[in-house]
Amino acid sequence: MSAEKIKATFSPAMDEIVERCSVAEGYIDKEQFQVMLATIWGNAVLDPSRSGITEEQLPELHDFLNTYLFEIVGEKSNLTNCFEFIVSKAGQDSMDRQRITPNHRQFLHHFAKLILQRIILPEI
Repeated sequence: MSAEKIKATFSPAMDEIVERCSVAEGYIDKEQFQVMLATIWGNAVLDPSRSGITEEQLPELHDFLNTYLFEIVGEKSNLTNCFEFIVSKAGQDSMDRQRITPNHRQFLHHFAKLILQRIILPEI
């Protein structure tokens, strides 16, 4: 699947995510958006076929998701930064506000450890 096919396949889902994260006209909850994209990335890595791609296509999906992060969160944003945010105090507070379940947090923390290659505390 080419980058164009990735875009065609995942753009409708991304449009829905942007809509779900929209708080008001022209304003997107960037924290919620980062948690959602980190979740999408974790699920895609865990089982690419369930996301409709192969393991070899993960780099194209990674680049595609980073494009959205760049546009919505800011020019220095990428998937790695999402996981940095998730394990930060601000990220923990945001997940409390979003009512992220303990299982979902464990999932995100597991991938944060893999991506950031360090121990993450506290692990909830």
